[in-house]
Amino acid sequence: QEFFARVLAGNAFAGADPSRGRFRSFLLGAVKHFLADTRDRERAAKRGGGAALASMSGGGGLGDGTQIADLAADVPDTYFDRQWAYAAMERAFSALASELDSAGKGSQFAVLKPWLEGDRDAGSQADAARSLGMGEGAVKVAIHRMRKRFRELIRAEIAHTVPVAADAEEELRYLVEVLAAR
Repeated sequence: QEFFARVLAGNAFAGADPSRGRFRSFLLGAVKHFLADTRDRERAAKRGGGAALASMSGGGGLGDGTQIADLAADVPDTYFDRQWAYAAMERAFSALASELDSAGKGSQFAVLKPWLEGDRDAGSQADAARSLGMGEGAVKVAIHRMRKRFRELIRAEIAHTVPVAADAEEELRYLVEVLAAR
């Protein structure tokens, strides 16, 4: 909250230069610098500073509240990028749901969305066709069209985050790479 309060109170985005990189990277760097400054201020406080000291050798091993970094956890950059990718996909997914709902195909979207999400336990397309009163071939076409429109919406969502439209394809590849890394 303090980071956002400082950003909103000052002229923090004046240093953002599109020719030097993506705004997402600028924002991530600003957060890192803020956290480093905060850590430095905390370390500069006099020893003890009203905080209770914990003994690392106190009987009971690590069960005494000592924290050790989880080496299996995501590094902040990876976590930030993955959250960006999830958010972009969620916005595209919501836009698709809204489009199909306004076209009177909300129930079709509800039944077919597991194939869009890649849910392996979605059941059979024949069952989906029966529940929608459609032929199995029509369901396959509907799934194909949903996937195609979803890709278009993802591209459009990413295009809003880059200064040049040509960079959208590179960002899309990066989104796939970030999601596949898990």
